[in-house]
Amino acid sequence: MRTTLWTSMIAAALLTAPACKKTDASAEAMDKASDEAKTAQAGVNRQVKDVNSEMKDVTKDQQAMAKDQADVAKQQGELTAAQAELAQARERYTIAANQRLANLDQKLQVLDAKTDAKAKAAAAKLRIRRDEIAVRLGAIGGQVQGGWDAFKKEVDDGFDRLDKDVSDALK
Repeated sequence: MRTTLWTSMIAAALLTAPACKKTDASAEAMDKASDEAKTAQAGVNRQVKDVNSEMKDVTKDQQAMAKDQADVAKQQGELTAAQAELAQARERYTIAANQRLANLDQKLQVLDAKTDAKAKAAAAKLRIRRDEIAVRLGAIGGQVQGGWDAFKKEVDDGFDRLDKDVSDALK
């Protein structure tokens, strides 16, 4: 009986061994798949965190861009106001320059009314200079901002010299 018992046990062990091995391989495959799923889930979690972080950065960037756009709009408004102010200042300058031309015209008429030839010749020469200034003033609208100061200085100096020469001729 002992041999039969041992034989039965060995036979049972041999018959169940492949089944245990198969169960162990299935369990190993399941464990491996579980580990892979766990690793993949950790990767997904990292990517979710990365996406959320990037979304926060995008939101910050959008807020910064909105602020920058508001700053640009504000500066554009200030530029428009400054350009309007410049146009008004140029208009006032043109009016004042035209008044100064009218004053010179009156003085030139007085000089031209004198009877001596020297006064008439001086009046003719001075009138040519006056007309040159008037032509320069006609180009005031074409002056760019960068050249405005030089233009204004040239016209002002021309007026000053002409006004002095007319006054000297009237003496």
